[in-house]
This record gives sequence, structure tokens and C-alpha cells, in this order.
Amino acid sequence: MKTKKYVLLIFSIILFSCCESDELPNKQSNLQSGVVITFDDDFVDEWFEVNTVLQPYDWKATFFVTRFNQLSADKIQKLKDLKSYGHEIGGHGLNHLNALTFISTNETSEYLNQEIFPMQTLMDSNDLSTTSFAYPYGARNSTTDNLLLNEFQIIRGTTYGNSNPSSQNCFYNYNQLVFGLGIDKNYSHFSIPYFLSLLEYAKNNNKIVIFYAHKPVTTFQNDYETEYQTLIEICNYVKSNNMKFYKISELYHLQNSI
Repeated sequence: MKTKKYVLLIFSIILFSCCESDELPNKQSNLQSGVVITFDDDFVDEWFEVNTVLQPYDWKATFFVTRFNQLSADKIQKLKDLKSYGHEIGGHGLNHLNALTFISTNETSEYLNQEIFPMQTLMDSNDLSTTSFAYPYGARNSTTDNLLLNEFQIIRGTTYGNSNPSSQNCFYNYNQLVFGLGIDKNYSHFSIPYFLSLLEYAKNNNKIVIFYAHKPVTTFQNDYETEYQTLIEICNYVKSNNMKFYKISELYHLQNSI
């Protein structure tokens, strides 16, 4: 009888242990849900202005800057100020080259020599060293990814459309290549309710949604502009739901903290 009880006890422990193991949380179950808001190009004055508007939300963003060699001293100082406020300054190429088009007729080494290395040198010399990069035009493939991941910790491409949140590609997936969904008003998928539904999905599933914009404006007039109201709605949702504003470099560190 004692033997039977002992065997039953051992069996119960093993069964319980297996069940516990099967229900272990996945990578993202303990992740604080949130958003990565990114901006591309060289709209430094507009970025600096919208920062004042969004400061009440304790927001954080990543600004991917291009044509650094053409920036005035005032704009470079504004980038430094944005960094001091807790934002991140990333790279977007020295000349905003389409990587695929350029490499199709040039060596990859020439792409690095014209677009990447001089950008890094200028940013380094201005105390704005970067570990992140966003593709101009979202133009990329596995060759460019492998090339640039030798230079940066994390790189961002683009994605489009208003598919169901569960099949959207703009959520962080613990890779060094991530994809952002455009929130400029000219995109065919533009919809503030849709953007908020992505945030809701992120909140309910412990995920991080990645957005990208270009020029923040009070009122939309031209392509590649994001209205303040869009950014306010996003930031208000994040703040009201105890979600987190992530900088893009933090995603790389999340990957390496597992």
C-alpha cells in the first residue's frame, strides 16, 4: 500500500512539473507593452517643436536623421537637445540613397563608403553616435540587412496596410530587423482608430508596436506629414493605459536580456 502511495506521489509530481513547463510564458508574456515612435529624414525644427507639444505625455521617440552634412549648427544643437531630453538619434543615410538601387549598379563597399561611413563619422564627431539605422524608402533585402547589421545593432524597414492586428508586421519580434508602420496622413492605410487598435492589441498581448512618421505638422498639406492630432492620440493612449514609450535601441537590449 505504501509503495502504491509512493508511486502515485512521484507520478503526481512529474505530471505537475510537465504541466508547469508547458505553461511557461513565452518571450513576450512578461514584456511591458508599448510603442516605438520613429521619425525619418531631416525635419529637425519640426521634431523639436512637436517635442514641446508631446512632453506632457513623457513621450520618447527615435529620430532617424539624413543629410547630416547639410544640417546647420542650430539644427545639430537641437538634435543634441532632443537626445538630452531622453530621445534617440538614429542614422538614415548620409545622402538618403535607395540601398537597393545603388547597390544594383555599385559595389556594397561603395554604398558603405558613400552612405554609411561618412554619416557615422559626422555623427560621432558631434556626440551623436548611433547604433540604429532606418532604410530610406524602406528599400532593403537580405544582402543589405547582413551588410548593415555589421554596422548597427538594429535596423528598421517599413510595412504598410491595415491587416488584422494579429497578422500585422509592425510588432517587435525579438529580431535585429524590425518594421515600422507609417502614420503619415497620405498613406492609404491611414486611420487613427486603426493605429489605436494596434496599440490595444499590443496592450492585451504584451507586445510593442512600431510606428514611423516624417514631418510633424499642425495641419496636413503635403505627403509625408503627420498631424499633431495623430501623435497626441497615440501618446495619450500609451500614457492612459500604462504602456511604455521605447526607443528603438532598447529593443536590441531587450533581445539580449533574454
